[in-house]
Amino acid sequence: MKIMKSTEIMKATEAMETISTTRNEIVSLFLMIREARNGKLSREALVKYVMLRVKMKSLFDEYEKVRQEISEQTKPDDWQEGDSSERWDKAFRPVMEKWLIEPSGIDTKIFTDEDCADFILSNPDKDGTYIDTLTHYFRI
Repeated sequence: MKIMKSTEIMKATEAMETISTTRNEIVSLFLMIREARNGKLSREALVKYVMLRVKMKSLFDEYEKVRQEISEQTKPDDWQEGDSSERWDKAFRPVMEKWLIEPSGIDTKIFTDEDCADFILSNPDKDGTYIDTLTHYFRI
């Protein structure tokens, strides 16, 4: 049995975190940072942040298209405006949830501790939950 070095363990952990970040997490995270400011970030951190946002925006756009398509495909044939959406919701929800739990393939770990602090300072109006979430997903 081979014992892994700490650097090998770190790389394996990072790979697992990337794989385990779901589409749902990325969509939610993108919505959370959509209006975030970044004026205190260094040039290097800003480049990483912008590239991550591009990937996240792309997945968000895909989410919107998928949500619309699933909605159209699961709409009951006899459904009329004003009818209860319960049957439609029962058909829609499991399909949408299956898509959302898939791995995103997006690595969100882009910031050093200092970069996280700079991003937080750029958004002084945000609460502790925002900071905790940001740190969890963005900090290397």
